[in-house]
Amino acid sequence: MHMNETNILLSQFKQIYVMFSGGRDSLVALHIIWSAFPERTRALFINTGIATPGLVDYVKEITTSFNIPLDIISPKEDYFELVEKKGFPTITHRWCKHYLKLQPLQEFLKDKNKEEIVLVTGVRKDESWMKSHTLKFYVHPKFGVHMYSPVYEFTEKEIEGHIKTHGLKRNPLYDVYGKAYDCWCSAYKSPADFAILALKNPEFFQKFVEAEERLRKGGSGLFYNHQKVYFRDIQKKPEEYLKQFERNYKCPLCRALTF
Repeated sequence: MHMNETNILLSQFKQIYVMFSGGRDSLVALHIIWSAFPERTRALFINTGIATPGLVDYVKEITTSFNIPLDIISPKEDYFELVEKKGFPTITHRWCKHYLKLQPLQEFLKDKNKEEIVLVTGVRKDESWMKSHTLKFYVHPKFGVHMYSPVYEFTEKEIEGHIKTHGLKRNPLYDVYGKAYDCWCSAYKSPADFAILALKNPEFFQKFVEAEERLRKGGSGLFYNHQKVYFRDIQKKPEEYLKQFERNYKCPLCRALTF
């Protein structure tokens, strides 16, 4: 059923770019599209500069194994330099999405014939309140290109089932961090998420501590549940933050919008 729909919707496009983040959902989306259109499929990875170490290698490994051409695009400005100018991102000031993802994608698309291409994502409607209000197939208002998610109606169980059935290599970062994390911006991370990073990759976490130290007026790296949380404190006692906070970020704004 999913394959027939995919064939019908995408047959009109000459080039199909699958936005492959290295996560499970985008892995399944990539496999579905590649299975239907092996000659027209390209993978597109946005390297935010603050992806989990090892993620880019996984993305390259998967696309090479399928013989899928891979385009890697990056933001013009370094995340930590932007933090020094703007402070760390929060849910009410989520500047990271614009600079790290939307702007590079817009630059990539500017010379493309937008009527001939489609961007495929791994968005699933049951991931979050916000994603449940997106569409499966639509024209992006900012980019002017068609967007499609072949896994929009998949449950997490169906995603895992597809990976197992087709023998796809699951990203090993899930076993370490719980997610692949193509972006470690602070807008949608809990203190416990960063505590895991401090324990598993202290060298990478140190960059966040140093960026926090450069903030003026004593700014903190995280603002979580109406309180400042400092990376320097997480670095000292990461186990305490794992005990105190949940791993999965709970967005107070999204919860408010559901009532």
